[in-house]
Amino acid sequence: MNTPEVVEKFAKIMLERDIKPEIECYDVGHINLALRLLERGLLKEPLRLSLVMGVIGGIPATPKNLVYMVGCLPPNARWQVITVVRAQFEMATMGMILGGDIRVGMEDNIYLAKGVLAKSNAELVAKVVRIAKELNKEIATPNEARKLLGLSSKHA
Repeated sequence: MNTPEVVEKFAKIMLERDIKPEIECYDVGHINLALRLLERGLLKEPLRLSLVMGVIGGIPATPKNLVYMVGCLPPNARWQVITVVRAQFEMATMGMILGGDIRVGMEDNIYLAKGVLAKSNAELVAKVVRIAKELNKEIATPNEARKLLGLSSKHA
């Protein structure tokens, strides 16, 4: 269990070791905890948050919930939407429209479309790249992504 005390301990260790954490938020309370750690100096800006949706016990994957979660973020945070199973591509598309990053992959979803199993992560990524291009969104290279996330080349 990730109690606030355990999360604070991990935040201190990552800060000491110059590790840039990706903060997975399964509900709005997790965003609030991250903001508390930021206020206490245990996290550095820009925050990198993953809004994880559709997990049993977490916030449901709906457009309304995504808009609400994004509204709770600090202005200069980098965020991505991660959606488990059914609504992955719909929520990824909405995440792009709202200005976030996205993540797809077989860890979260094994379907390319309803009833169509993906053969690989590459198929899922190719689909989301097609969607991004239709929305006139640019795809970051690995080096550009490191720069956007405030990571040094030593994290490569």
